[in-house]
Amino acid sequence: MSGQLVGHIKSIFRYPIKSMQGEMLSTVKVTSLGIEGDRSYALRIAGGKIASAKRTTKLLSFDAYYEGNLLMIRLPSGESLAVNDPATNQRLSTALETKVVVEERHPTQRNFGELDAATIFGDTPIQEALEGKKRQLASDATEYDLASGTFFDSAHLHLLTTGTLKHLNHLLEGQSDTNVHRFRPNILIETVPDLEGFIEDNWVNGQIRIGNNVVIGDIWPTLRCVMTTLPQKNLAQDLNILRKIVKEHENHLGVFAGTKTTGTIKQGDAVHLMKAT
Repeated sequence: MSGQLVGHIKSIFRYPIKSMQGEMLSTVKVTSLGIEGDRSYALRIAGGKIASAKRTTKLLSFDAYYEGNLLMIRLPSGESLAVNDPATNQRLSTALETKVVVEERHPTQRNFGELDAATIFGDTPIQEALEGKKRQLASDATEYDLASGTFFDSAHLHLLTTGTLKHLNHLLEGQSDTNVHRFRPNILIETVPDLEGFIEDNWVNGQIRIGNNVVIGDIWPTLRCVMTTLPQKNLAQDLNILRKIVKEHENHLGVFAGTKTTGTIKQGDAVHLMKAT
């Protein structure tokens, strides 16, 4: 089945260390755990929780990237550290003003991300942000379950379209910067001109084929949080972005998904929607 053409890959993103800035790729393997090397590492805080920019917002000023097979971290100061350097944990702890260690994911490990329930949805109350959602969060929660054996919040893949970002920008009347980096997708899809609105809504219960081989399934809406509002690089803090997503689209933007068929994808690959039978 050829399916409906929805667009082509515009950008591919990988975030080697949870909650840090990542890297743009022209081609990459899609594995059973999503983009190869994505969220393979995280920082564990003394006490056991996994550091997240949901609370440790300074993480968004750090860059994680590969030089060949060597994982590097660039600090806000511009200094670069190799993850395998014995001094790196101390340098990171000093920069973050809290003791942390870089840790690689383990398939049998259960992990919990740090959060502050009072600010997890910016200035939007928890009850409003989670209205009608299956997953609830206590008003005094300080942690949340990560996907089993990983450092992912929920799913292994996150897809977003330029059409949806354009629609959100329209709803915001151009008063906010809806730069894709606020939303941290793995794959940004340049949509065909005739698709409008929140385009990914039509993908739920379907499958997406990328290029000739890779198939993405188990698709569900992405629940947004304070990460969309935080300052990073050249983007200012903007709480109105999350307020608008909550008000206009039940706090959903883009989709999470899992891998059905592994393979390699590249910029420019065609993206087709294949509805479930």
